[in-house]
Amino acid sequence: MKPKRKPSHLVMNRLAIVLKEERVSNKHLAEVLGYEPATISKWATNTIQPPLATFFRIALTINRDLKDFFISSKDIDGEEKKKLLKELAVIAEKGKRTGKK
Repeated sequence: MKPKRKPSHLVMNRLAIVLKEERVSNKHLAEVLGYEPATISKWATNTIQPPLATFFRIALTINRDLKDFFISSKDIDGEEKKKLLKELAVIAEKGKRTGKK
């Protein structure tokens, strides 16, 4: 059986960068939103992704544009695009098997 492989290079959000720019700590954001600081840390390190609605709440809370939280797909090309598409297909397939969307 193959070991489970977590996408190591897959950066889907820029939460850590935005929080640093705004001088907002994980702890403070967790308190404001009602989450554990460890959850915010997982989002910021792209270990897990929050729902889009949560990104919208964060954007409104710290007065930033929603698009600031994401990398631009236009900046991804060639081999990196192929790698990302494979990684995303794995994630999507996992969601199908678990019933998560």
